This record gives sequence, structure tokens and C-alpha cells, in this order.
Amino acid sequence: MARVMVPVVTDQEIARRLTSPEVSNLSVARDLGVSWGRVEEVRRQLELPTYRRGRRVPESTWQEAVQRRVKETSDGHAEWTGNRHPNGTPLLSWRGRTQTAYRVVFRLHHAREPEGNITHVPDCQVEHCVAGGHLEDRRMRDRRRAAGDAR
Repeated sequence: MARVMVPVVTDQEIARRLTSPEVSNLSVARDLGVSWGRVEEVRRQLELPTYRRGRRVPESTWQEAVQRRVKETSDGHAEWTGNRHPNGTPLLSWRGRTQTAYRVVFRLHHAREPEGNITHVPDCQVEHCVAGGHLEDRRMRDRRRAAGDAR
């Protein structure tokens, strides 16, 4: 009688499949042919949050919330994939607070609160771009105009 060799699945292989809290233990166990309990143990060792079916794991910071909703483009711009106001302005709601994505991205990129309205720098002609370096506030506009760039 011939012996069937069963491939050994390492904890590292299980860990590679547990790429995020949005991957279930059961799906990894089925794909690899191991027990659910073994996958759960590896998840615990990695300190990954428990999978919750049908519920997205909430972001823990504004930065995480932005990163989940921004798609970088090959030409240096950033496309917003999240919610929008009816006028097209990108909106971000996080922990019960809603702000324009422009204000949040500006704050993260420039490490300060914006002053006045957020607009795009003159060189960025992409409507609703949310790349941090393409956004400016009143202080930056005033400084640019004082330097002689009237755009």
C-alpha cells in the first residue's frame, strides 16, 4: 500500500495568509487544510484582531482612515475612493466626526491645522485630488503671492 505524503503547513504560511483582520480563520484553514484552532493560535501570536464577519474593522487613527480611502495615481495625484458630498467634495467620517478629506490630508501632510479654506496648488489641475503636497491653505497662498507668484 502506497503512503500519501501530506505537505506540512508551517505557522509562517498561515501567517502569510492572515494578511489582515478581514481574512477569516475558517477561510485560511480551508485553503491550507489545517484546523481552525491552529489558525486562531497563529492569529493570537501575531496579535491580529479577531475576524468579524460583515463588519469592517474600524480604523484606529485618522491616518489609517485616509490610507484606506486614497488611491495613489501614477502621475503623483491621489484619488479619493471614499464618500463624497453631493457637490463632489471628498468627505471622511471617523469616530462620529465628519470633515472634508482635504482638511484631514492637509493636517496629516503638513503636521498643522489648516488656516482658512483648502485649495489645490496652482500646478494641480486634477479636480478633487487629495495628495497632501497638492493642497494649500490661506497661509501658504498668502506666502506664495507675497513671493510674486500671482497664480
